[in-house]
Order: sequence, then C-alpha cells, then structure tokens
Amino acid sequence: MHRIKETSQPLIRSGWNDLFLSEHHIHQLENQVLPVYLKRMRWFGGKSRPVTGMKIYQNIPVPMAQDIARYLLIKVRYDDGPTEIYALPLMFLHSRSLLAGEYPSASILARLEDEHHVGFLVDALYNEDFRNALFNMICQERQLKGMHYPMHFGRGAYINKGGVPSPLESRVLQADQSNSSVIYNNSYFLKLFRKVEYAINPDREIVEFLTTQDKFHQIPAFAGCAELEHPEKPRMLLLMLQQMVENQGEAWKHMLAHVDKFFVEVKETAYNERPLPIKPHLLSISWDKTPEMLQKLIGKETFDEARLLGKRTAEFHLALADSAGRPDFEPADMDDEFRNRLSEELMHLLDAKFDLLQRNLHRVPAAMREDAASMLEDREKVRSFFTRLLSHKLEGKRIRIHGDYHLGQVLVTENDMILLDFEGEPDKPHAERRDKYPPLKDVAGMMRSFRYAAYAAMFSRFGEDNSSMMPVADLWYHFVSRYFLGAYLETMEGSGLLPAEDKVNELLQVYSFQKAIYELGYEINNRPDWALIPLQSLVKFVKHYID
Repeated sequence: MHRIKETSQPLIRSGWNDLFLSEHHIHQLENQVLPVYLKRMRWFGGKSRPVTGMKIYQNIPVPMAQDIARYLLIKVRYDDGPTEIYALPLMFLHSRSLLAGEYPSASILARLEDEHHVGFLVDALYNEDFRNALFNMICQERQLKGMHYPMHFGRGAYINKGGVPSPLESRVLQADQSNSSVIYNNSYFLKLFRKVEYAINPDREIVEFLTTQDKFHQIPAFAGCAELEHPEKPRMLLLMLQQMVENQGEAWKHMLAHVDKFFVEVKETAYNERPLPIKPHLLSISWDKTPEMLQKLIGKETFDEARLLGKRTAEFHLALADSAGRPDFEPADMDDEFRNRLSEELMHLLDAKFDLLQRNLHRVPAAMREDAASMLEDREKVRSFFTRLLSHKLEGKRIRIHGDYHLGQVLVTENDMILLDFEGEPDKPHAERRDKYPPLKDVAGMMRSFRYAAYAAMFSRFGEDNSSMMPVADLWYHFVSRYFLGAYLETMEGSGLLPAEDKVNELLQVYSFQKAIYELGYEINNRPDWALIPLQSLVKFVKHYID
C-alpha cells in the first residue's frame, strides 16, 4: 500500500458537513478536484477525450455506523460526444485514520481542513463501514433520498438461500478496471458500477432471470441490487450483489496452461516435424476419432473440459429461451428485417476493417504481409460471398445470448464451469446488447477464443520463432473447438433454436468472420504482432470459401 503524500493533494478549506452547502466548494470540486481525480482512475473511460465540464448530478446521503457518506453521480460533458455519468461514493477520513492502512493513494481526492478537523476526502468504497452499510441496505430493501431521485435497494432470491454472514467482513478487489468489486465473507460478490446510465442492464436482467427461473445454476446467483429511480426513464443500476463462487480461476488461464503443456510435449516428441494428421471437416469430433498420438498430446482433461463447456453453453441458451411468458426472453424468428440488418452490419464492418488494414499493411507481421495484400484484393469477392449467403431466409431462432462470450467469461470450479458477465459487447449501447441473436453467435465467439488461446500460448513459449509451431497450434484449435462444438450441438438437438445441420456451418462462418474482422481492427490498433491471429483466420477463410 502506497503512503499518502499530504502535500500532493488539492486543498479544500471546508469541513465535511459543510462541503456540499457551499457553492464555492462545489465549484472547486467540479472544476479542480474531480477532473484531475477521474482522469487518474482506470475505470474512467474519457481519459483521451476533451472534457468540457463536470457537474455533480446526484448527491445521495448514505448512513453508516459512525458517519454519513455521499453517493455522487457526476455528469461528464465532452466536446465530441454524448454526456456520460460516473458514480463516486465519498466520505471524510481523519488524518489519524490513515494509519489503518486501508486506503491506497488512488482513493484520495483532496485534503479537507477547517478550524475543527483536518483530513481527506476519499472514495468511500475503501471504508469497511460503508461497504457493510451497502450490504445491509440491500438485505433491508432500504430507500434513500437524493437531490432529485431516490436510490432503491432490493434483495434477490439468493439472499434467502445464502443467508446474511455475521460478523460481516469485506474487502475490495484490486484488479478491477471498468467497475469496482467487493467480496463479503467469501460468500457474496458486489459489483459497483462506475459508468452508469438510465438503461436496463443486461447483466442484472439475465442473472436475475436465470436465478428466479432456477433451471440453469452455473452462474453466480442474483442476491440484490441498488438502483436510481427516474419517473420517466428506466432505472439506473448502481450496484449488483451476487453469489461468490469458489473457483480455480478463469477458463482462459486454465486453457492456456493446457495448450502450453501441449506445446512442451510437441517439442519433446518432435511432433511438429512429422507429417501431421488431416483436420477432418466435421462440426463434431469425438475422442475415438482423434489420432492416438494427438490424444496423448492434447490430453483427455482438455477434451473433457471442452465438452463440458459446450454442454453448459447449450444449457445456458436453452434456459434463456425458456421465457416463462416474459417477452424480453421469448425466442424470435430470423425474419427479413434481422437478416438485412446483419448483412448491413457485416458489410460496414468489412469495409471499415479492410480500409484499416490497407492503411496499416506495413504494420502486419512480415510473414503474413503478402497474404494480407492478396486478401485485400478479394474484398469484392468476400462481399459477394456474404451477400449470396444472406440473400435467402435464415433458419433457427433468435434468443437472448451472452453477447461477449469467450474463455475469460467462464470460471473453472472443482468439477464444473460457471458463466458470468452478461453485459454484452462493450462497444454497443445497452439497448442493442439486449437484442436477440442466433445462439451460434456466442458459439462462434467461444471458438475464436480457443484459437486465441492456442496462439497466445505459442507466442508466450516460442516468441517470434514460432513458424514451425503454427500448424500444430491450428491442429490443437481445430480438434479442441470441435470437441466443444460437438457437445453443444448434441445438447441443443431437438430444441428448434438452430438451423438444420447442413446450415449450421454457414451461420457459424458468418459470425466467425464477423468476430475475426472485428479482432483484426482491435489488434492493428493495439497489438500489431497479434494481428496474425485474426488475419490468418481471414486469409484461410478467403482461400477456402472464396477462391
């Protein structure tokens, strides 16, 4: 924990009780303190944008055991786009309390001084009394009055099952970015949303729906929330409390370890120097159809985990489609309006990312540059292929889905897989994240994640000297992703949600291509060396389906 440097903090000559009674001090907060503080925070998304002003939009007193905190909602205005709202709970901390060591430097906004008290203005989340007050108010279903609108606390079904720990103990997780998180007694997990808006949050909506439905249990169950109520807009989600699931870490890290072990044994056996087996063009590959030597290299544990994830993914989709009369979860047809929208989105994305690739061809790894240039020349062929593919009626149903599904959104437990974080694609507004899509969109996203795992492990172990390992990386991805897909399709059989078997691959290719071309834009802008991963997929796609 970093020690606080008192001289580095801005000074406000006010006591805590008077701070929000003075226009002068509010002006100082809005124009001097908050702009500097927010730009230091990892969860503030406007760092690179020109901020034209900040205003305290809501100020909600939160009673604690010994004091009162203030739950602030701050409107941030920009030159180049719509206003955003950020949540920041504040409290006063006496100088002597710093010795407790609970408060990192990043939690301190300013020094507060008057003739009676000297201390600091801090993010209240780092105070255990405040954290425990939030938990208790959820359990008690309290309502707090703010400047304009009330803050409602509500308990969820899991509170009745999990019970209220006593004594209540809590800690802040340090690895957060877009939100902040608190663990209570290793039993409950609280997410404090930093960027908030008046919208139905799909994460809360899906978690509460599945918890109440009680048919799919591989999620952190819904235990409660806090929302701001507006008379004319959807409620604004501020907090969400869920079951804390004991786990062994993300499936991403778990799978990376499996792939790394695979590469070690490939190297030891010189498997990459032998003629490699043919990759069967099947949607499902069973263990007994995997060549014996490849079985030993991949490992039965990897096969079992990929199959389990496929099964759980299908069960998740089946539960989401079991709407229990709720229109927002009722399966929808793959109508012409959706097909036309999908086609437009795909064409727009294709043009935008191909243009980006054209401008940045010099940043592409040398080994792929010629293939990338050749692919760019086939742009119109690619457009024609998808236009043809999407010119006929699509089969299957559209349902609510995860929307941002990959190995990092899955936790591995002792004998199961837990799905989490249902907020959807981060670059889409909440309304679009709640749209209904073919469930194969999630499947394509997870299959792309298996490919990323294969290549990330390869880069980590072999660095730039990886050319001899690419074919076996592709081999691992092909087989393992088909273990996953095979279990998924088996579990979904007879549901009526998927197209006929001969049409499954077509829809998978549409969403795999869409995901890969999105990844290409991200990697060119952020990790040019990793552009190899989506680029190789796109080049292979063009050679296999277009040429």
